[in-house]
Amino acid sequence: MRRHVSETVVTTSPEKLFRAISDISNWPQRGGDLESTEHDGSLSPGTRFSLKPRGGPRVAMSVEAAEAPHRFVDLAHFPLGKMRTTHEFLEEKAGTRVRITIEVFGPLAFLWDHVVAKKQASSAAVETVALARYADGLQ
Repeated sequence: MRRHVSETVVTTSPEKLFRAISDISNWPQRGGDLESTEHDGSLSPGTRFSLKPRGGPRVAMSVEAAEAPHRFVDLAHFPLGKMRTTHEFLEEKAGTRVRITIEVFGPLAFLWDHVVAKKQASSAAVETVALARYADGLQ
């Protein structure tokens, strides 16, 4: 298994961050490289959805956990591999510590780590700031 962890502290509350991350249908509106998502709105474990990165193929996804307001976990289903992304929103004096853990596993984990996970891990801090900015703008 390949694993990457990133932590960033933001001033946005865990409740707002969870609301933004669990609104899968609106992920492309946060900016970044997502072209579209398809989701029925359910956050039950096992719920399927898909996303399409700009210039990339559609990716089958599922919700593994949605524990408001502190934890959201999704799973990307790749050929011969999976990538789990866990967002944790931890309250502390300085604000909210956002911990993102990306784990890649399966027979082609090394490939998916190289092609997808390392890129996501390297941009995690920037993505966290964008998520916080988006969450702060929600009504």
